Amino acid sequence: MRILTFCQCLLLAASLAAQTSLLEQARAAMQRNDPETAANLLEKAVAQTPNNAEAHYLLGDAYGDLAQHASIFKKPGLAKKAQAEFERAVQIDPNYLDARFALVEYDMVAPAFIGGGEDKAIAQANEIKKRDPIEGHRAFALIYLHQKKPDLVHKEYVDAVKEQPNSPKARYWLGVSYLGDKNYPAASTEFETAIKIDPAYMPGWFQVGHVAALTGTNFERGEESLRKYLAYTPAHNEPPTYRAHYWLGAILEKQGKKAEAKASYATSLKANPNQKDVLEAIKRVS
Repeated sequence: MRILTFCQCLLLAASLAAQTSLLEQARAAMQRNDPETAANLLEKAVAQTPNNAEAHYLLGDAYGDLAQHASIFKKPGLAKKAQAEFERAVQIDPNYLDARFALVEYDMVAPAFIGGGEDKAIAQANEIKKRDPIEGHRAFALIYLHQKKPDLVHKEYVDAVKEQPNSPKARYWLGVSYLGDKNYPAASTEFETAIKIDPAYMPGWFQVGHVAALTGTNFERGEESLRKYLAYTPAHNEPPTYRAHYWLGAILEKQGKKAEAKASYATSLKANPNQKDVLEAIKRVS
């Protein structure tokens, strides 16, 4: 009996490793702008472990990407398949907020005849808010963004900080909102506050470096912040390291360090070849 149990554990471990490998390969395919390969890999992953919420969510993401580039005849079918995968992910794990966010986005852009609708998006946003108030504010901000109501978008992030002033995540998203408005001083203040509250909140370090690159100021602080971020392995919903390499390259370029900048840009481009700004930057410093 013990031998059987041990063998079962080995088989389970092998299955989980294979599943993880498929998801990692699929993420890599999406990063290099190859949703067809990603979808094929994720269909296999879903077949192997049908109750894996992440696999369903990622498959929905791949179908959604395919829909964006499909013919007018194929778009509706692929869009519905994406929606079905997001819904399945939520059914498996009601607290899987990435899938709920995907449904908010889908419901705001998809016409009613393929299952979209603002009422559905609002319902999802309310479900998100029940589980995480800050993410709930972000969900409603997404809705207002689609409705082209920038004042309400910003208000959601301000309200999140009012409710939880000591939350680095709330400060971070308010900073991102200021960044979108090109209010760099206000954005910098929020990002610095986020990492002062929690020095381990790594997305804040990324944005400190990002702002330094955009504004051409505080190069030493910006470089330090980005190098700190590059020593970290981001979660899938955090800024990717290839963008940190790009912004580090921008800081180095603005300081006249062309060789170092080129190396940083090259590292970014190797990780994700689909970056026009990085290609242009490499041309500048070559």
